[in-house]
Order: sequence, then C-alpha cells, then structure tokens
Amino acid sequence: MRNRPGLLGRFLILAGLSLLVFWPAAATILEAARPTTGLDATATGSAIDPAATEAVATETGGLARPARLAAETLIVVAGTEALALPIGVLLALLLFRTDVWGRRFLLAALGLALFVPLPLHATAWLGAFGDAGRMQAFGVRPFLVGRLGVIVVTAMAALPWVVLLSGVGLRLVEPELEESALLEMPARRVWWKVTLRRSSAAIAAAALAVAVLAAGDMTVTDLLQVRTYAEEAYVQFTLGRGPAGAAAVAVPPLLLLGVGIALVGRALSRIAPARLASGFGRSRIWRLGRWRIPVGVLLLLLVGNLIALPLYSLVWRAGRVGGRATLGQAPSWSPSGFLGTLASAAEECREPLETSAALAAAAATFAVALAWGLCWLARASRAWRGVALLVVALTLAAPGPVAGMALLLAYRAVDWIYDAPAIVVLAMAARTLPYAVLVLWPTLRGLPDEVMDAAAVDGLPPAAIVRRVALPLSRRATAAAWATSFVLGLGELPATNLIAPPGVSTISALIWSLLHTGVESHLAGVALTTLGAIALAGGVAMLLLRKVVSHPSRRV
Repeated sequence: MRNRPGLLGRFLILAGLSLLVFWPAAATILEAARPTTGLDATATGSAIDPAATEAVATETGGLARPARLAAETLIVVAGTEALALPIGVLLALLLFRTDVWGRRFLLAALGLALFVPLPLHATAWLGAFGDAGRMQAFGVRPFLVGRLGVIVVTAMAALPWVVLLSGVGLRLVEPELEESALLEMPARRVWWKVTLRRSSAAIAAAALAVAVLAAGDMTVTDLLQVRTYAEEAYVQFTLGRGPAGAAAVAVPPLLLLGVGIALVGRALSRIAPARLASGFGRSRIWRLGRWRIPVGVLLLLLVGNLIALPLYSLVWRAGRVGGRATLGQAPSWSPSGFLGTLASAAEECREPLETSAALAAAAATFAVALAWGLCWLARASRAWRGVALLVVALTLAAPGPVAGMALLLAYRAVDWIYDAPAIVVLAMAARTLPYAVLVLWPTLRGLPDEVMDAAAVDGLPPAAIVRRVALPLSRRATAAAWATSFVLGLGELPATNLIAPPGVSTISALIWSLLHTGVESHLAGVALTTLGAIALAGGVAMLLLRKVVSHPSRRV
C-alpha cells in the first residue's frame, strides 16, 4: 500500500513523457518509412506554384541534396560557435570572476537578452544591417545577408546562454586550488591552467547549447534563404511535399544530433570533476586593480552597444512615419510618431500577447511538473537517469519545425487536441522541457540524502517526503524553471507556427508574418511592445535564477 503513490507517480511521469515526447517521435519515424508523395498545392491550406515549389524543394547547388544540407548546417554551427563561444567565455570570466566595473548591469542586460526569442533578434538585427533594414539611409550597406547573416544573428542570440552556462562553471572552481596555483605561476596562467580547465564541462555544455540552437532553428535561415536541415524540414512540410517527405528529411539529422547530445551529456557527467566542498561556497573574485574601471568602460561600450544597437534601430524605425512616396518625401522621425506607433502596436499586440501568455503558462506548468518528477526519479535510479538523458537528447535535437510536425503527426486523428489550443500547449511544453530539466537537475540531485533518510525513518511515505521535504527545499529552482519555461514558451515560433489551429494567434506568429514584409515602423512598434513584455517576464525569471545560481551553497 505504501508503494502505491510511488507507482502512480512513475506511471504519470511515463504517461506524460509518452504524450509529449515518445509517441510524437515514434509517429515521425513511422511516417518517414512511408513512401513520399509529390507536391500537393493544397497540403498547407494555401495555393502555391507547383513549378516554383519544385525548384525550391529539388535545387541542389551542385551537390547531392543531403550532402549540401549537411554542409550548410555544419557551416552555420561552426561559424556560430567560432563567434559566440570565445566572446561568451571571456565575458563570463570577466563578469562572474572579477570585480570589473559595471558587471552587475551587464549581467542584468545579458540575463534579459537570454529570454529574447530568435524572431525578435532577427527583427532587430536584420532591421539594422540586413536587406530588410534601412541603415542604408546612413550610408551603411547591408551585410547581414546569407550565411554571414545567419551566423551573426544566431551567435548574438546564443551569446547570453554561453555567458550564463560558462559562468556557472567558473563560479564552482575551488578557491584553494587557484590560491595554491598562484604560489607557482602568475594569475593569467592560473586562469588558463586551473580556472578554465576546472570549468571545461560547463564550457562544453555551453558549446553544445550553441550547436543545438544553430542547428535546430529555422527563423533566420528561412528569412535569409540558407538551407539547413531544420529549414529543409520546414520547406518540405509547408510547400507541399507532405508529412512523409518532411519526416524523411527530419529523421536522419534528428537521430544523429540526438545520439550526439546523449553521448556528450554522458561524457560531461563523467569528465566533470568531483568538487571540493569549497566549490559550493563563495568563489574567489579576482581584483583588476587600476584596470577595473577602464576594462569596465570598454565592456560597457562594446557589449552594451552590441546589445542595444538593434534596439536603437527599432526605436529609430518605429518613429519614422509620414512621408509621401509619390512626392519623393521620405518618412521622418518624431517623438509623436514614435509614441503613436507604440500605441497602435500595443493595441494590436494585446490579444496575441494575452493568448501567448495563457498558453505559455499552461505549457510551463506541464513541462515543470514533468521535469520535476523526472529529475526526482533520476536522482536515485540509473534507469531513470537514462530516461532523462534520452528525453533531453530528443527534445534538444529536434529542430523546432520537426517538433511541431511530430506533434501534428501524432495527434492529427485526435480532434480535441489537433484542432484546439492544446496542440500549441504541447508544442511549447515540448520545446521548453529540456531547459526545465537542466535548471532543476542540479538542485534535485544535490538534495542531502541525510534529510531524506531522516524523513523516511520518521515514517513519512514517499509521497509525503516529496510534498513536505523535497518540494519546499527545491522551491526556488522550481520557480526559476517555471519562469524560464514560461518566457521561452512566450516567444516560441518554429513549432507553433506549423500547428497553431485557426483562431489561435500568438505574438511570435504575428511578428513572423510582419517580418516577411520588411522592418517598417509597424513591425518595429510590435517588436518593441513585445520586447517590453518579455523584459518584464524575463526580469522575474532572472531574479529567481540569480537566487539559484549566485548562492550555490544554499541551492537546496
């Protein structure tokens, strides 16, 4: 009788994972085994030009199409890593481990940028330096085009993740190891020989996160017409190849990337060094001395403007109204025009934002409940740790369009899911589940066994231990995981764009539709309004994450 709650909990976790991950993955593989169909102009509910679609879907560029897709994906991933990883690790070292002036402000700015979805990054950067922008008015030629544009925009979106993940590892370096090394070598060699080496697992995790983001998103690649595997799955599905054709394209990279993530995750769990107890206390802060303010000012100018430059572009564009093309009069910027644009955008964004917030809240609750239960079971069972690793690998490896397509294939015969907002909730939950697991796992794994054993000796059944001991001890991490999932779900596009039923309009879908008409004042106003809402929600998430990250010794 005492084991019934435990058995029920395991059953519910398995049922939830099957609903969200395992059955959609199986449905995709089964669909990929079916013969592919020809182009279907009505497959997506809109008329298309079969000849033009055939040209896009079969163009090879002189290579076999799978080889070209693989090459394009690898180029985008390698370029994004080369740009984001060195800058992010250097920033993490300076902001997390030194007393550089202005580091709190920069960490707050990077923390908010962490939750800005790729459609908004694309809106801002391409609006400033892309073909869709208007920086040509200042004599700047567009350079964010093609592969370079994809790499730069994706790297800027990935940079905050690199800083945060690397910074967590850097803060866990034991101070006595660094102090012992300082007796034998100068500080710069200690950074290289001790600090960075002891943080190698966290830096590798950051590199993996960058690779997943670069390989799995189609927002920027679709806008700049760079054909990666994620973009190809989206093209095949939306332009009439049918589910089987899209699934056939999606399964090989999904399996390859999933196996790679699983192997890297397993390797990281093994190579991560055992920490001394001091690693969970206050880390050593390196003093920069007379360089503290000059380095801080330089960082503020470079990083601050790097973050704010796209924002400047949006503000400039949102205020440029009026003008008459027939008379050769260009629009001009004015405060009244800027405020008018924001007022109009706020009214248009209200309903999509409310819808997105409601759906994201439901998705975050579902994802965090699953993630918490999975991490709780995994802390004491090697089999459940394998299940957790499999779930994280599958959900991270699946590009956004593939995740949406998998849910569509799994539930197209279930009308109360397929034709309802529930399908969007499932898509948001599937996309945010791995991040909830990654936020919760360190805390739940670190819950002291002696506390759990004492509760069991006192006669508490497993369900009561969870309710009265584990949940209160992990409340900060749970709140942080929910806030993170909510903000990420709020801006989710690649999966929900494919499967949102009629009548369900999200804010990311609104921005996506406006992106294809160019970054004009209307789109800039919508983007700024959305950024304000995400900054508000992201600020709450960062406050909760800061309590978990900045006080690791009290993380339980």
